[in-house]
Amino acid sequence: MLTVTFIRHGQSTDNVRHVWAGWADAPLSQRGKAQAEALGAYFAQTSFTKIYASPLKRAATTAALVLAAQPSPQPPHDFNIESIKEQNFGVAEGKPWCVQDYRTSKSLAEYMSEGKYPTPLPGEHFPEGESDEDFAARAARVVNEVIMPHVRSAARAGRAEHIALVSHGLCIGALIAALLKTDSSGVAGMQNTAWARVIIKLQGAVNETPISLVDEETLPLIVEMTDFGRTDHLFTLKPNAGGTGKIAYDPKQRDIRAFFSGATTAVAIEHCEGNALDGIHGK
Repeated sequence: MLTVTFIRHGQSTDNVRHVWAGWADAPLSQRGKAQAEALGAYFAQTSFTKIYASPLKRAATTAALVLAAQPSPQPPHDFNIESIKEQNFGVAEGKPWCVQDYRTSKSLAEYMSEGKYPTPLPGEHFPEGESDEDFAARAARVVNEVIMPHVRSAARAGRAEHIALVSHGLCIGALIAALLKTDSSGVAGMQNTAWARVIIKLQGAVNETPISLVDEETLPLIVEMTDFGRTDHLFTLKPNAGGTGKIAYDPKQRDIRAFFSGATTAVAIEHCEGNALDGIHGK
């Protein structure tokens, strides 16, 4: 059996600016850092087999803070999985998004000529960006190349594995949709550092009983989403924790608590970024 916990990154500075930022790499905000630390504490007693993350700083930093709270020995990790980056918005990256006025007469190109960048309608995408079809195909590749190897290894060994994928709002929706073989519109809208969980089992498999498989074999799977949009870890986080979301988290600056406790080195964790659609699908 494989458990997959999908985690959306902490608040980025671009989330506050409300700009399109799929592949743009703005920093995690101070509040985003506080959210990620709260998430790390929440999962401190959850032993992950491996932690994966998008290389975009907002996701990689969130993953690093989750990893830092893991029990020793810490699990292996890979924070450079290009295929779980957010959807690429092409020429709209860094541009402010706007609410479309039902677009009964204007095309996306006409809006852009006016300096406006509304959410593309079905079948549209920003020039130089990913179409929904390309994005869905990328999600399907992630399932085959990142998730399924764990399903097979767990089945061969007759054990349970639990991986974490720290990614982005739209990408998580696309990944879950690919697993459930459904439309991603039903799995959208996660807040910053919210998490979802999917359990994947082999049909007819018995727990703790190894199964003989070959890598290319098509597996009869049972896929169940048990959690979506969970934010339990944020319930005790004060509204102003981390300060303003406009200020980037700088891991090179020592926390005042570390200063007074006599710490002499800063925690060297790179962080950062922002996803403008993140501003649409969750604050």
